[in-house]
Amino acid sequence: MTKRLLSLLFVSLTIYSFGQSAKEQLKIANAANVALTDFYEEVRFIDRGGYFIIPVTIGSRTYDYIFDTGGYNTVTTDIMTRNELPELMKVTVGSSNQIKSKISLSKIPRLSVGDIPFTDVGVFGFDFNESPIIKCYTNGGLLGKGVIRQSVWQIDYPNKIIRLADNVSKMPNLENSVKLKVELDKVFNPFIQVEIDGRNQKFMLDFGFGGFISLTEKTANQYKFATTIETDGEGAIGANGVNQESMFISKLTTVRIAGQNLDNQVALYSKSNNYNLIGSEIAKYFIVTLNFIEKELILTPIAKASVDPFKSFGVDMNMDEKGIYISRIYKGLDGEIKGLQLKDKIISVNAVTVDSLNICDSYFKLRETLHQMESLIIKINRDNVVKEFKLQKAELK
Repeated sequence: MTKRLLSLLFVSLTIYSFGQSAKEQLKIANAANVALTDFYEEVRFIDRGGYFIIPVTIGSRTYDYIFDTGGYNTVTTDIMTRNELPELMKVTVGSSNQIKSKISLSKIPRLSVGDIPFTDVGVFGFDFNESPIIKCYTNGGLLGKGVIRQSVWQIDYPNKIIRLADNVSKMPNLENSVKLKVELDKVFNPFIQVEIDGRNQKFMLDFGFGGFISLTEKTANQYKFATTIETDGEGAIGANGVNQESMFISKLTTVRIAGQNLDNQVALYSKSNNYNLIGSEIAKYFIVTLNFIEKELILTPIAKASVDPFKSFGVDMNMDEKGIYISRIYKGLDGEIKGLQLKDKIISVNAVTVDSLNICDSYFKLRETLHQMESLIIKINRDNVVKEFKLQKAELK
């Protein structure tokens, strides 16, 4: 059985401004060519808090990149400088929580995934300065739909391998699979149909969301969920920062994808959500083959894939330049009941102490502790007063 820690991090970028020709911007942003015509490659990936991190080589260096089916390709300012990439134009972009920023659009002459080169790749120069937590996941950026749609990709989660090939016939794991139609919108966002509590809904397949199911407020209002918990504090963490808003987590009765019923699922939603999303967690239930060339998604069920009911201590965390803090409180769960407050600075969770000199490692260790434990002791600093709380994890019923 798989335990889960709900992911509220959304890294994908969306173009909002078309100051120059819309066609010209989109042509650059989605540009990419695969330099080979006959290829098959396997690369290892790391599951880092729900995000699939793969090595991408640019120039003489290899970077950790987030594999993101719903976003654009990005590079850091350092990569732009090292590779002398030109600024072709300025574009206003937003992330899934609707926060916007203005950034540079450029092209990389060449990047490689394993031994497979992609040329003339459109990229946004983006440093994630407004969301420092994202820098703990990647030192390069997002490998987005511009590159992904140029070949066939397979995410084999049990073996932590991503395969890419010029033709789907070269892929293993296609026996007993189900093909779903993929609809690509005008900016090449991929959409599929998924049945939620007896109703078919349109979802963007977005691996820039590290969870499983996220709904728009409009979609959520179509249902009468038996159980819903409201959270106070920060909303979804996007590429452009985080907004303050209530979020809601609802227990679902049924989720049906590719003929499979998936039990013990929850959906999160808030006012700022742009799309219904199916995130990277789908790869824990299916071997996922992305064949956007032929507008299809091929899902091969993973034997005995199952998941524990969603449980939580009733708190989430985020980080800034000062440390790691309580960013969200779940109403009615133990964090609120015991008296934890928003912005409490975390000193330690059980034996895991926050190391200010290695804040990212501390964040992932704390996250894993919240993930694995059923009870814990959390020590915080509130207005220079140290407090300690004993928390028990509770199921969403």
